[in-house]
Amino acid sequence: MNIRNSEPSRHPLLQGRTWLVWLLLAATVLLAAPSIGRVNADMISVSPDDPNIQYIGRWDTSLPGSYRGYWAGTSFTTGFTGTSAKLRLGSAEAPARSSLYASVDGGPFRLYSNASGLVNLTPARLEPGQHTLTVVTRDIRDTIVFRGLLLDEGAETFAIPGRERWIEFVGDSITVGYKNPDIALDSYAWLTGERLNADHTQIAYTGICLTDGVSCNGLPPRGMSEQYFKLQPLDYANSPDWNFEGRQPDAVVVNIGTNDARAKLDGTAFTETYVRFLERLRDVHPESELFVIVPLNGYMNEETRQAAELRLAAGDTRLHVIGTDGWLSEAAGDYSDGLHPSEAGNEKMAVRLAEAIRGVTGW
Repeated sequence: MNIRNSEPSRHPLLQGRTWLVWLLLAATVLLAAPSIGRVNADMISVSPDDPNIQYIGRWDTSLPGSYRGYWAGTSFTTGFTGTSAKLRLGSAEAPARSSLYASVDGGPFRLYSNASGLVNLTPARLEPGQHTLTVVTRDIRDTIVFRGLLLDEGAETFAIPGRERWIEFVGDSITVGYKNPDIALDSYAWLTGERLNADHTQIAYTGICLTDGVSCNGLPPRGMSEQYFKLQPLDYANSPDWNFEGRQPDAVVVNIGTNDARAKLDGTAFTETYVRFLERLRDVHPESELFVIVPLNGYMNEETRQAAELRLAAGDTRLHVIGTDGWLSEAAGDYSDGLHPSEAGNEKMAVRLAEAIRGVTGW
């Protein structure tokens, strides 16, 4: 709220000493004004549109006072001074939740289940000085409604040097990190991005098929071939399109087809859908390296390779196929249920995938 000077009032109520009351009221309004950012005598507020906050993933920033982040592994980072930090969160509408992780100064991520309202990230005061903060959504239905930070009086934010590269991972439950304790943080996608010192996003949904118009695993009949191009995940039937302008990923890694195979969908139709999907990916990411992972356990392997080969034959020289034969072993404990990689399995996948990406890009 902007406070502007005006001509003094000549109303009789302001004659004598009553003008002091109005002066005190004006001071109260000034201190409470959102543009000032002061909450009380020892805290200040930081709004979501603070330029020192870096958002990674698909965020709806249309409301300046309330940013919404969708999909598992969506995050923001910032630096701050002082000795404490609190999140100001709104409540996500059902079926969404707001379970998230936070790490201060690069320390272990702490889980905040179904977080809303004021979340104290520093129950033990920090040492005075500069600190860093990273906040990450946990799972596919965790939507963060971010309304800003509360910091010490006199504290400020500062920009953390950004990573030069960004990898976008596209897939199903295997890319989400399903069946692992820390979901997004345990997934091969997160771990690969960290190994390559790159920003990373997980546009993935548990149970989803690539094929559109089919209800896989009881989900709404929308496939990743269409949902990828939306702001929000599968739970939002009327999701707006995602705006692909701005920063582009240096690499896009696609790992999908397991659910199509388990749903016994036609292989030829799957290949055709995959080809169209890769064409659309190239349209929105003209300079990105596209990596097509052949799914684990033999699911749609031939069909996936055929789709990639058709795109290579069409002249897409920045498309690369990554086989997964021999990557994981059930006997070695690399699967949690025979289908989804365990924590150890995700670690092994990250090592192999990082090597493959590095071999192409030189990172």
